[in-house]
Amino acid sequence: MLIELLPTERIRVPLGSHSRHALLRELVEMALPDADPATVETVFQSVLSREALASTAMGEGLAVPHGRTEAVGELRMAAGIAESVDDYESPDGVPVRACFLLLTPTADGGVHLKVLGRLARLMRRDDLRTALYTAPDAAGFAAVLRRAEAT
Repeated sequence: MLIELLPTERIRVPLGSHSRHALLRELVEMALPDADPATVETVFQSVLSREALASTAMGEGLAVPHGRTEAVGELRMAAGIAESVDDYESPDGVPVRACFLLLTPTADGGVHLKVLGRLARLMRRDDLRTALYTAPDAAGFAAVLRRAEAT
């Protein structure tokens, strides 16, 4: 279950960033709240490297940035709702609003792909996206995910 990987402490509604670069840094810092600055920077660079290959914006206001790195020992997630991130290069031109960051150790490729697939399937649902966009806070965001995964 995604919600088990995403405690409320790593959800922010609203996210404070308005550019892709700042948003990615904010999410990495949320995912690794106790990490030293060097680890945060290493992980941030892995996310930027992945983003340089192709934008992780999926369209319809969703982005799922991700990185695989030995700097994390276990799968970590962070998520939230941004007011508007216009420079995220979304395939449909819709500004990114819902963002889920996924960080995994390099050797955990299978789990990485499963979580990405689960997110993609859930976020295809118009009702779920709308509910996330209107969540009043992190607890509301988590409740939307919990309900979506139960159905």
